[in-house]
Amino acid sequence: MKAIAVAAVTCLALPPRALAQDACAEDVQRLCPDVKPGSSRIARCLRENEAKLSASCRARVEADASKARSIIEEFGRACRTDVDQFCPGVEPGGGRVLGCLAQHQLELSPACQAQLDRFADARERVAAFRQACRAEVASLCEGVPPQAGPLLECLQENEARLSSACSAAELRRAAEAASVVDVLEELTRRDRVREALQILQGIDSVAFSRSQVLLQFDSYQRFLDKGNATRFQFNPQFVLGREFALQIKVPVKTFYPSAAGAPAQSAVGEVTTSFAWNFASHGQVRHFLSLGLQWERLLPPPLGGPWALQPAYAVAMGLARWVSLTGQLVWFRSLGDTGAYPKVDVLLLEPILVGNLPGRSFLSLDTKLFWNLATGKFAPLMKGVAGIFTDRQKSVSISAWYQGSLTSAGVSQSFQFEVGLGLAYFFDF
Repeated sequence: MKAIAVAAVTCLALPPRALAQDACAEDVQRLCPDVKPGSSRIARCLRENEAKLSASCRARVEADASKARSIIEEFGRACRTDVDQFCPGVEPGGGRVLGCLAQHQLELSPACQAQLDRFADARERVAAFRQACRAEVASLCEGVPPQAGPLLECLQENEARLSSACSAAELRRAAEAASVVDVLEELTRRDRVREALQILQGIDSVAFSRSQVLLQFDSYQRFLDKGNATRFQFNPQFVLGREFALQIKVPVKTFYPSAAGAPAQSAVGEVTTSFAWNFASHGQVRHFLSLGLQWERLLPPPLGGPWALQPAYAVAMGLARWVSLTGQLVWFRSLGDTGAYPKVDVLLLEPILVGNLPGRSFLSLDTKLFWNLATGKFAPLMKGVAGIFTDRQKSVSISAWYQGSLTSAGVSQSFQFEVGLGLAYFFDF
């Protein structure tokens, strides 16, 4: 889906004449016969029919997306801080963010200013070559939409008939940079919402989309209403796939009880394998179904765990560029004889609110409402998380949190309160 959205200025808006040799020509004629080229209308049509695209068209779209994304990432690395500082309230789209940055040229960082100069140069190149090629455009490209991509395709098809003043190779270089500006504006908005949703993985949401490695420190007060304890975790989570995904968690835990003479314990914890399906996406709303299996670990609590099934549903909503809300419902049910472990039969309802703030920081409020169906007890918890992205492009984040039980029953089922720190690295396969 992302690749198709990125390529809205290349093969997706081609004129009929350019479609003859294009990898998406047959797809456009088959799926979008009545759609008029221009203004990304064909892009939207192909996006709506993504599942029906041919392999060649999908490959062409993904190749164009890769080229566009490299420029977008360069802009993001160079100008993210400047956008957060000078244009935090500017709604992306229509060139508004770039226009805002242009108004602060004397205050921009050198790296961001270099990017603006790059885009300005691209526009000047396109304008100059349109002027140089105006005769060819009028005679060879009549009826072609005026965007740089379609005009480029038309001139390339007629390269042998171009005058010496009209250099197709130079036009290609200028048009690629200039056309990406519009894509940049669109993806800047999307990535802000996507980043907010990705933070949820650090607080163990079903609505996962990327892999992560999390280093975590927790300090518990009145753990299970008995005493204090400290825990270190190395918690890798691997996600393979997108719409249908396989998630594997293999946490390595070291647990330090505070009781005198109690030894530290270290082992692999609750290994979980989950199959998930992002079965519906509408705009910034995503729906997930998941079925997980927790493997039995023949270790004492809190390191091990019994065989257990974990069916779950989650809905993640990007409410705005800065805010996302996820609600998830998970049922933990142990299987067969749990041996040293008490029976696990817990229903969890968990709303999670995340704010993605300027300056690469974020805040989240994670409310866990546990119903222990085996004992009939209700154990609500609330967790507040604050953090910062050290690198948005690689999605490295560091966070701190406080989590407390809201009732006395919650203390006996979990702990009085917990404080913690985490360092997470998100990545894609």
